[in-house]
Amino acid sequence: MRQLFPVLLAAALAAPVDAAPPAASAPGQRVQFAFHSGFLMNLHHFLYNLATHPERLAAFRQANPLSAQEAGALQQAVTFYHANYAERDLLFDKDLAAIKRALSAAADDRRDPQGLALAPPLAGHLRAVAPLYAAYAWPAQDAGNRAWIRAAAALDARYGAAVQAGIEKGLGAGFPRTPVRVDLVAETGKRQGAYTDLQAVIPSGRPSYQGLAALEMLYHETAHVQTTEPLEAKIGTRLKAAGRPDDSELWHVLQFYTVGRAVTLALGRDGIAYRPYADSVGLFRGHWAPFVPLIAADWQPWLDGKTGEDEAIAHMVAHLPPE
Repeated sequence: MRQLFPVLLAAALAAPVDAAPPAASAPGQRVQFAFHSGFLMNLHHFLYNLATHPERLAAFRQANPLSAQEAGALQQAVTFYHANYAERDLLFDKDLAAIKRALSAAADDRRDPQGLALAPPLAGHLRAVAPLYAAYAWPAQDAGNRAWIRAAAALDARYGAAVQAGIEKGLGAGFPRTPVRVDLVAETGKRQGAYTDLQAVIPSGRPSYQGLAALEMLYHETAHVQTTEPLEAKIGTRLKAAGRPDDSELWHVLQFYTVGRAVTLALGRDGIAYRPYADSVGLFRGHWAPFVPLIAADWQPWLDGKTGEDEAIAHMVAHLPPE
């Protein structure tokens, strides 16, 4: 049965465009993205990344002619990050969330962290490392961020309305009516890559987020702000009724599939073949493989307009893998 999972998924994703359901009507209001490539935001994630991946610190030091003073400042900052933040999650830890909010208040070109709502030791390390970061890393990282923004904005201008409409129809909720802040950083240091609460932080330097995938990841992350909430609530209600804990990954699986499908269809109408992110990185071949038959049997018919959403959710919850 396990060998059948990729076949089911491929059949759903690779269906000919002319066999797909009609495109969803254009959204009433297009979601707006406020893109940023901020020096301090990037410096913070640069240090978190080095603290969580020691081999990257070694590679950076080997690749750049740091003076003894610069090397010492960098090592002290990374040691501070490792001791205070490396074991914390960028999304769920309240202190790291507060740091992100403080850095968001700074202009993108600001390089001095003094005066922001940051703990003095953290501000001190950011200030000490800022000159070497500006000299050795920031020009390339900023250029990469801006290239990603240009590419994503161009894809959004051409395909975004269709993608947004498909997601809103599939997930049953709209996108925020106010602009969503999207911060680009070279790498977050987080295993999953991007993360979003009320703003998205996306790693422009991660290869799996580049090219056509930039469009999908932009909409996937933005959907976390509010668009997935009704789906999460409906699944949570069904889980409670079934006596199961409300920690199922089902809603996130469906989000990945729905956004990937919307991008696939939008690009396909221009004759562009696209392999969605979750499939390209193997999510549906690994931990999420047991969800694939549920997608094919229940969620895809809902997206095709052949069944109701409540019916699809009820059947999927009833047939979730054993806990």
